[in-house]
Amino acid sequence: MAGQPVQRPFSVTHDSPADLPATVKVDGKDMTFGPYLPARRAAEAYCESVGIIIPFPKRDHKLNIARSKLIAQQYDAMTHIPNDPFVLSAYHALCNETMAQWQFIKQTGLCVEFSPAEQPYPNPCKAILDITQNNHFFVTPTHRAFGTADTIDPDDTNPLLAETSEVISGQTALVNDIFRIVHDFFGHVKEGLGFRAAGEENAWRGHAVMYSPLARRALATELRGQNCWVNWGPHGETNRKARMDDTVFADQKIGLMEEWVAWQGMGDDVDSEVC
Repeated sequence: MAGQPVQRPFSVTHDSPADLPATVKVDGKDMTFGPYLPARRAAEAYCESVGIIIPFPKRDHKLNIARSKLIAQQYDAMTHIPNDPFVLSAYHALCNETMAQWQFIKQTGLCVEFSPAEQPYPNPCKAILDITQNNHFFVTPTHRAFGTADTIDPDDTNPLLAETSEVISGQTALVNDIFRIVHDFFGHVKEGLGFRAAGEENAWRGHAVMYSPLARRALATELRGQNCWVNWGPHGETNRKARMDDTVFADQKIGLMEEWVAWQGMGDDVDSEVC
């Protein structure tokens, strides 16, 4: 209804990115998405604990489509080498640092449950609202949705499929379950970023700065590589408009793309460079 106040489920700060907060329609209602202070403070606390000076994004990047297509090609061509020592070292760093970040999220009191439904949030923006309004989050368990496979091979060597000491909804959580929570919280919720191509790229930028250089190489595979493949790979044209149920996701592979993928486009300066 005209004249109704815009609902603000977050705290606007003086240093919000230039293109945020943004108001979008969710179920016909104007909802404003922007920086969420509990997530920012948790990110700051984690980074301080490991000696990282975190540069919160000062602006959203518009998509560099040429670079995104090149990253999609890199992921498509990347060899699955799960037993390579350097690849494993990058993945183990990613896992260890993700679990450490999770400890700081737990201190916010966030209540996490495994979703009883296939898609707990038909509109992904509702995941952000659930956290910012209710301090609650449904995560889809890894065993239900992991790439294009319907089941997980018990002999899989992917470090993200290792069991943790964390229990969610009475079940032992895998590292990948925790990774999904941590990335949604620090990648998307922290700045109020969406889940389409531009939102995923900017969520990568905001979260990658919290990882060590070694871990970021594996993070680039798991986030930037897979997201670019989804949006700009062989199924990109239909994926960019598809509902989640109709999206063709990337195959899960353990490997590392060229090093520039983990670094290029991270800063606030608009860059058109493509390696």
